Amino acid sequence: MARSVRAETFSDDGLIRGYHALAGGFDELVERSGAVKAHWEPLLHELAELTPATRLLRMEQLNARVRETGIAHDLFADPSSAAQPWRVDLVPLIVPPEEWRLLQRALVQRARLFEGILADLYGPQRLLATGAIPHELVFSDPSFLRPCHGLRPPGGFIQFFAADLARGPDGSWRVIDTHTETPAGIGYAIANRMVHTNVAGDIFGACQGMRLAPFFQLLQAALARRASRVDPTIALLTPGPRHSDFFSHAYLARYLGLLLVEGGDLRVTGDQVSLKTLHGLMPIDLIVRCVAGAVADPLELDSSGFAGPVGLLQAIRKQPDLVVNALGSALAENRGLSAYLPKLAGAVLGEDLLVPDGPRWWLGDAASRRHALAHLDHMVIRPAHEGTARPGRAIPGIDPARLGPAERTQLLQEIEIRGAALVAEAKVGFGTTPSLTQSGLVPKPYAVRMFVAATVDGFTALPGGLAMTVDPDMTVALSAPDGESRDVWVVSDAAPPPFTSLWRPTIEAAQVRRSPHDLPSRAADNLFWLGRYTERADWTMRTLRICLSRLQEDSAPRQELRASRTALEILLSKDEGKVPGDWEVTDAHLIEQLAQNLMTSADWYYALPRTLDNIHRVASLTRDRLSLEAWRTLNDFYASRRWRADAMPTAMGDALRLLDDGLRVLAAFHGLTHENMTRNFGWSFLDMGRRLSRAYNLSEVLLGIFGRARSGDDETGSLLFVLELADSFITYRSRYRLAPMLPLVLDVLLVDESNPRSVGFQLAALSRHIDSLPQSGERSGRNEEQRMALSLLSQMRLADMAALGKVEADGTRPALQKLLGEQVASLPDLSDVIGRRYFNLTEKDAKWHRVYSRAEP
Repeated sequence: MARSVRAETFSDDGLIRGYHALAGGFDELVERSGAVKAHWEPLLHELAELTPATRLLRMEQLNARVRETGIAHDLFADPSSAAQPWRVDLVPLIVPPEEWRLLQRALVQRARLFEGILADLYGPQRLLATGAIPHELVFSDPSFLRPCHGLRPPGGFIQFFAADLARGPDGSWRVIDTHTETPAGIGYAIANRMVHTNVAGDIFGACQGMRLAPFFQLLQAALARRASRVDPTIALLTPGPRHSDFFSHAYLARYLGLLLVEGGDLRVTGDQVSLKTLHGLMPIDLIVRCVAGAVADPLELDSSGFAGPVGLLQAIRKQPDLVVNALGSALAENRGLSAYLPKLAGAVLGEDLLVPDGPRWWLGDAASRRHALAHLDHMVIRPAHEGTARPGRAIPGIDPARLGPAERTQLLQEIEIRGAALVAEAKVGFGTTPSLTQSGLVPKPYAVRMFVAATVDGFTALPGGLAMTVDPDMTVALSAPDGESRDVWVVSDAAPPPFTSLWRPTIEAAQVRRSPHDLPSRAADNLFWLGRYTERADWTMRTLRICLSRLQEDSAPRQELRASRTALEILLSKDEGKVPGDWEVTDAHLIEQLAQNLMTSADWYYALPRTLDNIHRVASLTRDRLSLEAWRTLNDFYASRRWRADAMPTAMGDALRLLDDGLRVLAAFHGLTHENMTRNFGWSFLDMGRRLSRAYNLSEVLLGIFGRARSGDDETGSLLFVLELADSFITYRSRYRLAPMLPLVLDVLLVDESNPRSVGFQLAALSRHIDSLPQSGERSGRNEEQRMALSLLSQMRLADMAALGKVEADGTRPALQKLLGEQVASLPDLSDVIGRRYFNLTEKDAKWHRVYSRAEP
């Protein structure tokens, strides 16, 4: 028996004082006698060495890392919400060696069992013929994909397997859910381990926890073997950023070195699935599927589902191992199978089931339905098939004991009509595990997801997992609406293996590559818009700063107030109805109010909250293209609550200080991308987005302020305004000792290509980038975007400053209006042409693309 000590040993500073009294039923930390279990002692010793304040500081640091990493972010959630959708407890779930050996065998057995079941149901269907599985259970399940019958991948149906487990009051394990369709959130397990060991690596080492990297090295080798290539191109197919599990998809792809793609990024030509890149169609050797199988091919499966490319199933018929997990594998997730698994284990494997499912009855079976109805108040009713979403978001189910008479009657009717789609589960309860709070350790009920992968040597279990706090009064599943998670440390009783990490591949796996051509079209699109959004934020902040600073001056010139008004009107005009009709130029209070709205409104198109939210979303989608420093710099806008709409300052001085900080953050990001980002097509599109937006913004404000002269007005104040807005006042002063004059200012801001803020500089940079893109040299002559960029640049270079400043009798400046009007009208068109050419590949465009040719290994 393992040695144990009394809990009072660690109670001096209140770490576990009173813990045993709170723990009811089975608890991971303490025995029923109150003794601490031996495998928890190293952790408690390490925590006891820390003061209570230090422990809480570690907890804060851990969840700060969670926010920085992006685990906590739902890209399309309300950024003003105070709730954090993912938290990591400093105290992990610790699994002792003897317990792990049992779980390891049980998990591998489960994976083998479901592999055999799927092979039969999509093959000879002997289990249906013998009655081992009811026909209705299979054929009523929408996850059974009839077009996939007869397709048997040589490498097996299941590459990724996961099971949700819980402890009963007696400490026995039970399986509460099975996941056989997608990787099922394994990216969260990796991310939790990364952030946890970053903050508490010393504690992890003291506990002799097993590392995860060796498991993923075996997984990488297995994926390469399935692809049958020495250096395969493997893509992870995700539903996209709106899916609740997108972070896990992106993190797993980055950790394993896979291409992160969406259905629209792929094309099937003949029997080959290819990725649409800037330079053509790049063949894909293997697809790790994170989308529901039913919507993976709109041609042969669900016609409304475009999560995969059209014709994918036909490509699979020619290459049965092309997609993992195999299409249709979600059938094994049907909860109605639970009651049949003990016999199926004998029939398929010739073995007894090591860990059973929780007590569960499929309501499509008459006897099971009668039993469930007779004990309805002790049951929870759940769908037989749910699919796999973000860990912790399983449907809790319906508790009949909590229903009123009308709701109960409706539930009974639902069971009678749709019994085959429902299961009833007994309320068994959950074991508890320690959680760190301000008052020390407290027991909390939990469930844990553990993972298995098919490797070269068979199925292998991950020595770790993902544990989450659950509410036993509300669910029988891994449902954690508060998002409270913890790492899982499997304690080793052997000497620790040498340190390994997938971030550091072996020299044998490394190959020199410098080709910029493999940039996916969607990544180019996102980088382009990241450049546009960061420049929009920079311009809006500069406009707000100069407008508010002018209001702080004792006697701001009337012309500068008019320029402020015009600049604000231009920004506000992006939202119809936001610009007031008539208001006095000198109404400083109204200028302040409009500026404040641009800072705080979450609804206005050019307002800072929406722009910063867009920056975060697009940066999250392109994170694997950004350096860690660049990501952390931009993430400051999201992680810091002071940039939320409801936290923006109302005092003018505080607002100016915040705007100064924001401009420094953006300057740091631009500097980091300039210094650290490889000069490939990704950098080109990022810079093109910035240049295009900067040229447009400056052209628009110059046209608005100087397109028409006001009789008798001295424009000096307005000229000073635009010089400062364009960050070119020092440039002008270094050249001219004169007060600002319109022709000289226009030369600096429009034509001078040595000024990095001028329109000419932006157009020249745009033209160079467009000329360097892969499609530019594939046709005779210049293409449309090249002609447009060259035309705009030539107009600027040929401009006559004296003619631009000339005022007609009606007060207009026709030459200036024509030049800047052409820029303002054509730059959005240029953006659209670039988008059609590089971001939205059509069949017409595809004929200009060469398909990569690769020699067979």
